[in-house]
Amino acid sequence: MNNIIRNVVSIMAGTFVAVILIAIVQAVAHQLYPPPPGFNFEDPEMLAQLMMQAPLGALLMVLLSYAIGTSAGSFVGAKFAAGDEPFRQGLFVTVLILIAGIMNLNAFPHPIWFWAGSIIVILGSGYYGAQIGGRREAK
Repeated sequence: MNNIIRNVVSIMAGTFVAVILIAIVQAVAHQLYPPPPGFNFEDPEMLAQLMMQAPLGALLMVLLSYAIGTSAGSFVGAKFAAGDEPFRQGLFVTVLILIAGIMNLNAFPHPIWFWAGSIIVILGSGYYGAQIGGRREAK
């Protein structure tokens, strides 16, 4: 397989893995911390109020989802990349997840500490996953 195609596929696979794992952990979080009865996720005011009053555990579960998803996704992106610098593909996955995370943070209000935590967790776990996945055995 051509190196460029393989690298694009590794980035796509890593991003897919990250998104799926983030969704799974957040689904568990919704089971542990369900929204109030009658909550409408389409109402921006209700959503903003929920985010500002969310229990600490619920917000920490979201950060955990970012850590698990981003580290695994960047690992996959780097592990299956072609060439001498697979770390770059892992970081590319990290950047895609960071962009999605920032878009989510901009969609409705979040506590300021959650902004900082999200960015730090995504960058740190993505870097870690890319480092581990990018290791190549000596030939």
